[in-house]
Amino acid sequence: MIRSISIVFFLLICAGSVAGVDSTDIVSLKGQAPGYAGEEIIFYAYTDHITRTEKEIFRFRVDRNDKFSVDFDTGTNIQYIFSHTGTNYTYMYVESGEDYVVMLPGKTDKTPWERLNPYFEGIPTHIAVLNKDDSCVNTLISRFDNMYEPLFGEPLIRLTVNRDQQLFDSIINEFDMEFSTSSNQYFDDYKRYKMALFGIISRQHSAKLLSDNYFLDDPVLYENVSYMELFNQVYNKYFQFFSRTPSGSRIFDDINKERSLSSLKNTLQTDPVLGGGQLLEIVLLKGLHDSFYGSDFSRSSLLVVLDSLAATTIYAEHALIAGHIREKVTRLLKGFKPPAFELIDSRGELVSLADYHGYYVYLNFCTAASYSCLSEYDLLSRMIVNHTPYLKLVTIFIDDSHDSMLDFLSKYDYDWDFLFYGNQPSILKEYDIRMFPGYYLIDRDGTLLMSPAPSPGENFEILLLRTMRERGEVK
Repeated sequence: MIRSISIVFFLLICAGSVAGVDSTDIVSLKGQAPGYAGEEIIFYAYTDHITRTEKEIFRFRVDRNDKFSVDFDTGTNIQYIFSHTGTNYTYMYVESGEDYVVMLPGKTDKTPWERLNPYFEGIPTHIAVLNKDDSCVNTLISRFDNMYEPLFGEPLIRLTVNRDQQLFDSIINEFDMEFSTSSNQYFDDYKRYKMALFGIISRQHSAKLLSDNYFLDDPVLYENVSYMELFNQVYNKYFQFFSRTPSGSRIFDDINKERSLSSLKNTLQTDPVLGGGQLLEIVLLKGLHDSFYGSDFSRSSLLVVLDSLAATTIYAEHALIAGHIREKVTRLLKGFKPPAFELIDSRGELVSLADYHGYYVYLNFCTAASYSCLSEYDLLSRMIVNHTPYLKLVTIFIDDSHDSMLDFLSKYDYDWDFLFYGNQPSILKEYDIRMFPGYYLIDRDGTLLMSPAPSPGENFEILLLRTMRERGEVK
């Protein structure tokens, strides 16, 4: 998804120096959030732009006057941050040492369907800087995106149908003229790779041409959103396509049989568009990531190669990306540790997954809006009585608020742990919950034993007891 294509409105921001903070890495963000009084807002960044795993950067609580203030460390010079606020996907670029005053968009509540859909994106809304000169990265990107969006209407149709090179050249010239005075390197790179992306979408550029002209001899811009967006497009499922060439057919043996990083690198070096260093290795990472979601390669073999790269790479960023890939692709695999959580229970206390260590944990995700969930609660009530000494039943409850969960529980006598998802809403995506209810069984050592697990009406008890008998835990 090209987030910059849909910009609904701008938010007011003022920037200045950070008062009372010594570190030049600290960013100050303060302002107003109409309609969010008393609520908590969380901002995220991506761990990297290959896995696009969201990580929390900071959170704040809006006061009764709709105002907030927070300081945080970006960890990098310019960082793309975003927040899922109501039906908006609010984003901006923050620079180290800057002080931002913002007006967040007014609150618009999600519909029940949107609230229960962990993959709901929201309306992309760019936070624009208004009090700085035109060299500010947010102002430049906002201006660019406003020009870029209309290209995906009639110009794109004309280009894809007629292959009108003259029209394409005139579009490039128009953008170059409009931003000819820019001296912001991040934005200049952003514009360059965005226009190249439009070139491939409009069928004016081939993937090979882009690889030669935009990646081969250029530095890898890990934090530039536009660079990484084009990179992911050009090298999407790279192993699959390169394996169809005579020199690339060895990829299958390199991974599935030899499990050899060095052999795989030797094979990839036969592709002249990759060179032999940093670009080759990040393309290799992208290829490993994509291959986990296909059927051409053994997952265990992919993990061996991935771990070898993480251990031997000379690029610190690549070791981090390799770790993020491993975490992403193994988080719901049997035998691996599932995503951690720390949620508020019905007594108002924080409970973590680690608190259940030593027990089997039958984890389920439910909402009061799901008839399927409610119909299985009676089965769960009867089942847990028979297994209390060694099994913990844990329901992660999805509802509007913690109070609404308490109101629901006050009507019933369910004797197991209910945890409210609200302070970690990303847990639905982390556990890939696409419908309710959803079940997992976690082993005594904290690793996944059944992923997903059957429901109580699908012989779960029989399978659990069979496992325990095989282990000699019951007769």
